[in-house]
Amino acid sequence: MSEQKWNIERVHKEVAEARTKVSVIAKVLETADLKPAEHAEWVLLIRPLLKDLIQNAERIGTLLDEPKGEEKD
Repeated sequence: MSEQKWNIERVHKEVAEARTKVSVIAKVLETADLKPAEHAEWVLLIRPLLKDLIQNAERIGTLLDEPKGEEKD
């Protein structure tokens, strides 16, 4: 089966799902009695994810602000 093509609807769906998942992680950490120090492997997974989220959010923000058709350096 071929992979679904990227379009604005698919981007919207993926962003909505990602936002939900990140919100769930934040809420669980906020409300549950989890101690990250007791789950070092989980922290090793989450830290790089957070770094990637921050970097990609900055890139996306820049791309959204950039006028369409403008040359990139």
